[in-house]
Amino acid sequence: MNPRFAGRPIALLLCVLALEASVRIPRLSAVEPHKANPDLKLGTVTILGPTSCPEGAATGASCKSARVSCSGLPDLDATLGLTRPSGTAKGTIVLVSGGPGTAFFNSGFADPYVSNGFNVVQLAWASAWESANGAGVKDAACRPASIFKYAFTQVQRQSRTGGFCGQGSSGGGAALAYSLSEYGMWNYFDYVMIAAGPGVSRMDYGCDPSLYIGGPRDLCPLLTSAPFAYPSGGKINGYEGTTTCAKPDPLASDIDKWTADSTVSDGATYNYPQTAMSWFFCVTPSTLNESTGQGTFLIEKVIPKNTPPDVNCYSGVCQGEAVWTDPTAFSMALSEMLSQCVTNHCGLKKSPERSQGRPLSVYDSQFAVSV
Repeated sequence: MNPRFAGRPIALLLCVLALEASVRIPRLSAVEPHKANPDLKLGTVTILGPTSCPEGAATGASCKSARVSCSGLPDLDATLGLTRPSGTAKGTIVLVSGGPGTAFFNSGFADPYVSNGFNVVQLAWASAWESANGAGVKDAACRPASIFKYAFTQVQRQSRTGGFCGQGSSGGGAALAYSLSEYGMWNYFDYVMIAAGPGVSRMDYGCDPSLYIGGPRDLCPLLTSAPFAYPSGGKINGYEGTTTCAKPDPLASDIDKWTADSTVSDGATYNYPQTAMSWFFCVTPSTLNESTGQGTFLIEKVIPKNTPPDVNCYSGVCQGEAVWTDPTAFSMALSEMLSQCVTNHCGLKKSPERSQGRPLSVYDSQFAVSV
């Protein structure tokens, strides 16, 4: 365990005591973070009813079908899985899969998190969350960001006596990163763990590497010159509504679109004083892809609670983006989540949005919440 987290039990007690004193409410009462002013707005999550859980669900999960509505985007349905531990939960961990996000993310983490006392939320989209008729990945990230806020409100019940945390790989890491930088979720997440990327940290450089004039991308001692260029531009063109990614002489309008929609872009928020962050990468030679170098652009930009953020590289057993197939990487990630998923948000005001009476949850079959 990283020594800088050795004092977390004491820090947690002090946080809770400070919270009680500042808001004068019982210890287990819920509080809402102070309001951020992100440029982009969250959407609405409507629970449609119960559904069967897909492969990868945690043992004992209960699943619901949900519809996410964001301004200017087509509605998109998702399956939400919720697994609660026995007894009082220590917090909530949201697991986000890579690529289009159409499967539950598990990779062996879900059941240990539950058995160690955490609520586990999993989600699988009906189709790629990034596809939004060419609106762009940044706008499309309203969808997962809205689910994250929903999980905080309805599963975590807005409580700050336990951690609210997220873990995602590749596209799942991108969803988490956009939620922090563009949708104000740094006000809610206590700890975020990202693997493999995000691969959209600088889409302009990935689509046209000649735009980059810096030195080698130094990710970690095992990889001091990480690749960041996309081998083909099909996915980016589809998500962004552009046509010239990874082609010679890309259109200036396309470059402007990639630049504006990257996770590292003007106007975003990268200072997260109450959110700790970690990264995990597979750097096995001959299996590398652009997620390694792309990730460096965000890592060097963010200022999380643990500065600099943890960057963990593994080579040999894993291949491509599948870093957690390395047993050592898996063990380290599990240990870090269990030790770091604690409340970091102290001295916050009472929520004006707290539900009256019994808190609603993903078990409520007909419920729309504007998040």
